[in-house]
Parts: sequence; C-alpha cells; structure tokens
Amino acid sequence: MPKTDSKIYLLLLIILLGFQNLYVQAQLNNKAFENRMVLEAADSGKLFLGLHFLGFGKNNEYFNTTIDGYTLFGYQLSPYLSYHISKNVRLDAGVYLQKDFGNTEYSQTVPTLSLNVRKDNFNFIFGTLEGSLNHQLIEPLYDFERVLNKRLENGIQTQWIKDGLFLDIWVDWQKMIYNNDPDQEKLLGGLSLNKRIWKKGNTSIEFPLQLLIQHQGGQIDNNPDPVKQLFNGATGLTLKHASTAFIREWGLKSYVARYVEQSSARSQYFKDGWGVYINPYITTSFGLTVMGSYWHSDKFLSFNGGGFYPSRSEQRPERIDKQREIFMLRFLYDVKVADGLNFTLRAEPFYDTYSKAIEYSYGFYFNYYNRFFLLHARQSR
Repeated sequence: MPKTDSKIYLLLLIILLGFQNLYVQAQLNNKAFENRMVLEAADSGKLFLGLHFLGFGKNNEYFNTTIDGYTLFGYQLSPYLSYHISKNVRLDAGVYLQKDFGNTEYSQTVPTLSLNVRKDNFNFIFGTLEGSLNHQLIEPLYDFERVLNKRLENGIQTQWIKDGLFLDIWVDWQKMIYNNDPDQEKLLGGLSLNKRIWKKGNTSIEFPLQLLIQHQGGQIDNNPDPVKQLFNGATGLTLKHASTAFIREWGLKSYVARYVEQSSARSQYFKDGWGVYINPYITTSFGLTVMGSYWHSDKFLSFNGGGFYPSRSEQRPERIDKQREIFMLRFLYDVKVADGLNFTLRAEPFYDTYSKAIEYSYGFYFNYYNRFFLLHARQSR
C-alpha cells in the first residue's frame, strides 16, 4: 500500500478511537437494505447456512436531465456458510450471484469471504465488507443504485456500534495491479459517523460527518496517467422527533457537501465545488415516509454519488451545469411481509431547474435475510 494511503487509513482510525457517544442515520431510511453480521455468545462453535436475497425492479423515466432513463430488473442471491469460531469471532464463506432479467447469463458470480472479530462494541471485518448502503451515506456521495449493480466491497473495515453510537471506517480495494500492469490501482477510503449533541425527551439534534477519498495510481504499473486523488465530504445537522401518534417521526436532515481534487495533475473538469442538501420528512405509523429534498450546488462533482447531483454528467459530459438545482419529493413505503422478508416501494419525482422538466423514478424491492442452524462443532480445549 502506498504511504499516502497508509496515512489516510491511520487518520481515519485515530478519528474512530476519539469518538465515544455517536448515533448515525442516513438521509434516507435504507434499513431494509442493511445486513449486519450478528455475533452472539450462544452461537459459539455453531455452523449456520445463511441466505440473502434481493429482488428489485427500478424504472428511471429520465429524458431531460443529466442522465438517460433506464430500467434495473432482476435479483441478487447470496448463500453462505457461517462458522462462529468463538463468541466473538465469525468466519463466513459463500458466493454472490446477480441475475439481470433479459440476460441469459448471470452478470456476476463472485466468491465471498469475511472474517468478523468483535470485542464489546468494536467490530473488525476483513474480506467482504458490510458495504454499500450499510455505510449510510447521503445520495450525493453514494448512489442508492450501487446496491443494485455494484454492491460488493472487499478490503478492511472497523466499526463502533452501540446505543448512541455508529461509526464506520473502511478501505475498499477496487482494482489490484501487478508489475507492468497497464491499469492503475484503485481504492476508496471512507468514514461515516454521526454525533448526537443534544437530546430532550423524544427530540434530538445530531452532527453528521461523512468522508470519501478515492485514490488511483501506483508505482509498479505501466500506465502513464498521473496519480489521481478525489475527495468528497459532507457535514451538517439533523433534527428529529419521535412519537407514538400517527406521525411516528418527523425531522430535518441538512448537509453541506464538498468536492476537492488533489491529484498530481488536474484530471477533472472542476478542481473543487460544494453543495447544500436539505431534507424535511415525516414517517407515519403504517410505514410510509414522505420526504422533500432540495439540492443546490456549484461546481460539485462526485465519484460514487447519484448521477444527477454533479455539475458534469458522466453520461453526458458535454452538458455542464456549473450551478445545479433540484427539487425532489420522495414517497417511501416499507412493510414486513414475513420473518426476514421486507417489501419496499418507492416513487421519487423531481424538478430539474436547468432543463425546467419534471422527471421521476419508481421501484419495488424484496429483501430477505435469514440463517439456518446446521450443526454444533466440538470445540478443542
């Protein structure tokens, strides 16, 4: 690993150890898409068969915005064996399969392996990470659709999760290179945290901080391109109030986002930029969340974020919106169908002020997570 990358991860680790009472919640409620590796003392020495399934259909009716319309339709299947070596060590081995309807072959067939070590509220993962929406990043930094087409992450991850705390720090090694490789190595380091700074009754105020650093380069490749380092970050304040009435929760999630390029030579259209992201919402007793979102930015770029937030589109690089402004309305419905199975329905119209057009997307999702006991292995003494 290059020295620069080692310093980045060391810095993230220092920040991790410096926070003690944190709580995090992403801009959108994606709990149905999150999957945590459970470790319990009673499972020590046991072998389980686990199964993850995500069935999805998402239709993007985009015509006049920065990205073209398209449809994602298919399923993901992840069977795995999980052996709990001890009360705080777990080893998982399995396979990740993705089937896109209309494709006669599986678009992805990838082996997965995770070593999970937990001590009290501290969690360490090596191998296949608790990635994607588990990081709980806002959409300008992390596109929701990555859970549908680029879900897997591999590398190293540390977490601190307890009541009042969620902190996630990770390195996702995206491209490995060897001597005289024509490509550059590529990796991403990230941090997602939130600190609760005030609480009275059912009302609380929280301070979020999210960081992403993408490095592309290396010393043993045969690629003439300069080293590239891109930075995305976001911080702000979130206010929420919970109750037992028809409106179960209401709140406001506001963020200031930042983009900076720190490459050895300029590679992006803009060197730096910023954005403001404001999200008032209400959640009802029957699982419906209604959220309004406002995005205003100036020369903002992202490398993992949603396609219509940046000032320059990857799909339409000829279109430059130095200042970007979008108004969105989101309808999110989650319901538990059976043990382990959740159904999610979403509709998200938005108004693009640049093209003065209303665009929309909608989708449905089935998330199933479960595990089945196989045997209890004898432990050697």
